[in-house]
Amino acid sequence: MEYPLNIYITAHTLISSLGFGISENKKAIHDYRSGIRMQEAGRISDSPILAGMIDSVELEKRAKKQLEKRAKELDISSYTRLEQLFILTIQEVISQSGVNLQESDCALLLSTTKGNIDLLSDQEKRTNSDKPSDSVQSTIDNPSFLQELSADSPAFLWKMAERIGHFFEAANQVEVISNACISGVSALVVAKRWIESGRYKRVIVAGGDILSHFITSGFLSFRSVSAHRCRPYDIQRDGLSLGEACGAVLLETQGNANHIILSGGAISNDANHISGPSRTGDGLALAINQAMEEAGALPEDISFINAHGTATVYNDEMESKAIHLAGLSAVPVNSLKPYFGHTLGASGIIETILCIEQLKEGIYYGTLGYETLGVPMPITVYSTHQPMPMKCCIKTASGFGGCNAALVLSLPDTHLKQKTDSPAFCKAVVESANIVTIKPGVIESQGTAIFNSSETDFAPFIREAYKHLGENNMKFYKMDNLCKLGYVAAGYLLKDTNYQPKEIGIILANASASLDTDCRHQAIINKEGDKAASPAVFVYTLPNVVLGEICIRHKIQGENTFFVCQQSDTASLEDYARIVMAKGKLRTCIIGWCELLDGHYQAEFKQLNNISTNYG
Repeated sequence: MEYPLNIYITAHTLISSLGFGISENKKAIHDYRSGIRMQEAGRISDSPILAGMIDSVELEKRAKKQLEKRAKELDISSYTRLEQLFILTIQEVISQSGVNLQESDCALLLSTTKGNIDLLSDQEKRTNSDKPSDSVQSTIDNPSFLQELSADSPAFLWKMAERIGHFFEAANQVEVISNACISGVSALVVAKRWIESGRYKRVIVAGGDILSHFITSGFLSFRSVSAHRCRPYDIQRDGLSLGEACGAVLLETQGNANHIILSGGAISNDANHISGPSRTGDGLALAINQAMEEAGALPEDISFINAHGTATVYNDEMESKAIHLAGLSAVPVNSLKPYFGHTLGASGIIETILCIEQLKEGIYYGTLGYETLGVPMPITVYSTHQPMPMKCCIKTASGFGGCNAALVLSLPDTHLKQKTDSPAFCKAVVESANIVTIKPGVIESQGTAIFNSSETDFAPFIREAYKHLGENNMKFYKMDNLCKLGYVAAGYLLKDTNYQPKEIGIILANASASLDTDCRHQAIINKEGDKAASPAVFVYTLPNVVLGEICIRHKIQGENTFFVCQQSDTASLEDYARIVMAKGKLRTCIIGWCELLDGHYQAEFKQLNNISTNYG
């Protein structure tokens, strides 16, 4: 009889505002000490702001020491602050485990929300330093520094990944997932599936983000940042606290009694709103239930839930409803963000690491500052650390674009009722139903032109293409260009098709992430500061929001994942889609390349149908 593989987490480390490494971070949490401090105006904000910042002096000292160990000729200044964090955490995991990224069966997967986005500020200042003030509006509308970005600038996420991979002489291309604030949890789910499918034997997953003026101005524009340390689930909560961090874990099939098992994972979408959480919690509940089903976990197996817990009013409300819908209202819930802030693409990694420590210690970590429950559905939250018998825990995340993800982590001696027909080791048999390609001036279906225009410039072309599609969604005209491109491609691909929301998923990739809109946001704040930042612009500085717009239009609640890589690789996306379709029991899945930067655009979307005999 065949059983699903156990995927063990055999090494891990993190760096946050609480300190460097597991022991420093745990000690701070045990002592109820937060790393969130008032930061002076300047580097990350126009005004003083509370945030969890990593000690830059200590980071530089440690990074320099690590680089010197590797090769005397390496210069610390050649690596960005975020790259230094990635190098330190990845190297620590390698030191703990002895794993070798130079081996072909070992891979490195990065998760980040914005990567080296801080590089844009310097680029914009250099490019526009000699421009007269009356050119400001044209600069904002069409930032010229976008044209000045070199093709291999580390501002491109794929280039950042390549640089880190080169440092470790990695045998395989380093891939990046940028799925807003669920990036870290998404990356763990993807790595688990890669190993189960036989693509790799071992995967290091590293997640990181740093704070910059770009990020804080955007969150401030949403009025979501609290003037006090965040208080998740509390009736007095009034917003989040931002932070920066980096963490890394090693996943593999060989483990021992001291290693935690990643026993289940799932990704979903609300199909409801690009910047606001679902009012019902059904999208997150779907991810939780699918993760538990994969793990074979019952509600009585779950010892605690480490939720996203940002302390914004609507996020915490949604999570309480999702936990109720998932039948887990009796399970204790915590949020770790009062200790180090919301660390974006790092949060799913570092919080998973601290879930591992809670399971091993038999201690649930209290939610710092919590006093009185302030969410609509009853959940159990403690402000103090609690000894608990441990079996499994659930880690959740939610983010812009309506995305959700959930993991189940299990102690190795926990005997879950895993289904013998689990699709953990299966791939769906698929057939291509349609392919839609968008190039300047033309849209093709299966190689035949279905729309032609004399206009090849993106703005007039995409307006004509949308009108030809026959839809009447006025919100289309408020989207950024990347979303317009993806929205139109999906519209032509799925025209006259009909699927249930939970039966369809979407997986996209590109090379530039959301740099086209990133540059617009940076130009605005460089000229006019935090007060001018627009939430209507900032929300589109997340590449996965194109997934969100498509999911809302076509009611897609299944898998939604966004990869960033140097060039299109349809074969890899299709292979991953076959795993996703088997696991999520999807009838259909969209895969595609959706690239738009500085007026250049290209999209190729492919619909795959599940024809497996064991579907459903």
